[in-house]
Amino acid sequence: MQTIYPEKLEHFLQHNGIPPVLLVFGDDLLLRNDALASIRKSLASDDLERVHWLQSKDFDWQQLSAGEQSMSLFGNMRLVELELPENKPGRDGSAALTEYAKNQADSEILVVIGDRLKKETQNSRWFKALAERGPLVRTQSPDKSQLPAFIHQRAQRYQLILAAGVPEKLSDWFEGNLLALDQELSKWQLLSNDGVITEDFLKSSIDDVSRFSVFALQESIQQQDFEGALHRLERLLDEENDFHRLIWILQREVQLLTALQKAKQTQTDTNALFRQFMIWPNQQPGYHQRANQLSQQTLLSAQQLIERIEAALKLDSGESPLTLTTHLLSLLCCNNANAINDGLSVFNHGIEPNEKFIQL
Repeated sequence: MQTIYPEKLEHFLQHNGIPPVLLVFGDDLLLRNDALASIRKSLASDDLERVHWLQSKDFDWQQLSAGEQSMSLFGNMRLVELELPENKPGRDGSAALTEYAKNQADSEILVVIGDRLKKETQNSRWFKALAERGPLVRTQSPDKSQLPAFIHQRAQRYQLILAAGVPEKLSDWFEGNLLALDQELSKWQLLSNDGVITEDFLKSSIDDVSRFSVFALQESIQQQDFEGALHRLERLLDEENDFHRLIWILQREVQLLTALQKAKQTQTDTNALFRQFMIWPNQQPGYHQRANQLSQQTLLSAQQLIERIEAALKLDSGESPLTLTTHLLSLLCCNNANAINDGLSVFNHGIEPNEKFIQL
């Protein structure tokens, strides 16, 4: 079975022509759209009919054979896009697709669209039958290690130049959501005066984009900017983000800093730690610096605060998770464990259902 990736698809179609069947499978919506756009572009014609079918519970598989008969009568080219949301056509669909592969009309192109491809699907009878008629186009999200290079190439489509460190930062922000990345690149093409995207440009941009707030909060902590961290926290709460995910990110910060301190004490190489936590090389010096600045007592107090936040969220302990989180940010940004511990008792009360979070 021949496998093609979206960035090579247009070249393949130009040099090999359009095959009778294309199998477009993967979990990334942007790459899927790219692949479909390349296929449609290669078939651009006045007498082309395009239909898009989405498999549902009551999907009529006889449409495939009915389409073949109508094409034989009128002779026009037809592009059929068949989307399988769960990659499972079922018994009737499997039989219909297998039969279709044997008797496909010369005037018809079939594009089957699905999610992440598993071995179970690849080994199915219908998939093997269709794979004999055309290639697999994998629209899988790149691994995180490959994202900076992908983002750099994507930016070139919009005549944008990414400054050092920007591709890695965008990788953190947009991992798993490349469609949103493409939308932002398109917007930045209009907003940037010289086409150069710097970290300062990103900082000014994210102030108005709520989905960046989690990463912006993380950066404020890394820069020990307590006021900025509170502002980011407020934005997150206004946007009703998942509080559990927010705490997971803060816990990850504390775990990494604690592990770096232990590695220094035992003179252990930290490269494995940074790989485990997926920290880019340009971010590593900052983590080393913060691990040296924060005391063991500060990180211990931070971990205790996280445990209390989790108890407030999961066990309804009576403490305010929002207030505890504010103190956690103060602890990580200001490195003053004693002051935080002394002040926490003032806030150890529950929040009434209609009580608003403290004004930031």
